[in-house]
Amino acid sequence: MVELNMMCGSGAGFSPFMTGTILPLVAYATFITAMLIAISFMLGRALSNPKLTLWSKTELVQLFVSAATVLFIPLVVSTFCSVDMGEVGGIFDITDGSGNIYDSAQRYLADTAVYAHNAVTVVRYHLEGYTVISYFNALMCEGQIGGGIGIGCFFGQGSDSIQPLGGYGATMGALNVAFNSSIMSYFSAMNFLFILLFVYRGFVFLFLPLGVFLRSMPYMRPFGSLMFAMALSFLIVYPLMLAIFGLMHGALLIAPQNAAGHPMDVASYNEKIFPESETGSELGGSTGGAEYVRALYFSGNDEVVGAISWAATAFIAGIFFPTLAMLATLASVSYVARLYGDEIDLSKLTQMV
Repeated sequence: MVELNMMCGSGAGFSPFMTGTILPLVAYATFITAMLIAISFMLGRALSNPKLTLWSKTELVQLFVSAATVLFIPLVVSTFCSVDMGEVGGIFDITDGSGNIYDSAQRYLADTAVYAHNAVTVVRYHLEGYTVISYFNALMCEGQIGGGIGIGCFFGQGSDSIQPLGGYGATMGALNVAFNSSIMSYFSAMNFLFILLFVYRGFVFLFLPLGVFLRSMPYMRPFGSLMFAMALSFLIVYPLMLAIFGLMHGALLIAPQNAAGHPMDVASYNEKIFPESETGSELGGSTGGAEYVRALYFSGNDEVVGAISWAATAFIAGIFFPTLAMLATLASVSYVARLYGDEIDLSKLTQMV
């Protein structure tokens, strides 16, 4: 996986981005908000309007709260960059964690996407093979003579069309489900990875300046609090949950074992159905031809149980665990917003996401 160093890198990390881009924007938003509060306070005194004066004093306190939140975020990021997940895993006798929290979260989703893609490859191979062999048929004419050749079809007698391996239709159904699940797991892992990369850059850039400004505007404080709550939750809870799941990396993202007791090799499931040296004339017209197709296609790689197991693990790693991380993040948005004195409708927030 290519290290992007978006949060903790020395050159293009989060700290230079925070000090060079985010803090100036927040400073501008804070200055504009402070000017509006000062103008409102002076108008309240000039017009002898106690409501306007009280609003100005209240919003001044909220402005300090917003500024404190902005200063709190770099502290959290610095802490997460200094935590070594390998040492955390060592406490629980787990040796799979490595890197800081942000790198560990990104590595987990990237490796999960690769694992799900490999699951798609293996399941597709088996699905294609069983599609071919289950539809292989033979015409059995009556009046067979030596060698199993039936001459009844030449004299108007009956014949039977059989599918000797048609019973694998049930296997095809299971493989279809596993194939669809693997594709969903792959796109789900990629989707959560793109969200994580956006969190590393766009969330703070977009949400913090808006939050500082909107929390001091009439009727806009709940929306501004939502901006702050989302920035804090997605910068803290989302990568932390993914990094915790990443501790199970070595025990979860492993290839299933084949019949010989060795891990299944993805490279062996990228072959053509027929080698170029083979011809269709070798299939013959008897039931033995179907077994020939089966042996030719799989060549010892017939691992249906392993393929389905691979797809099931990809579903857990690519859909179940990242979804849990997202749900925990969205739930924390509601609780963080309460710290700012506002209630967030979690159901509407979930629909928005």
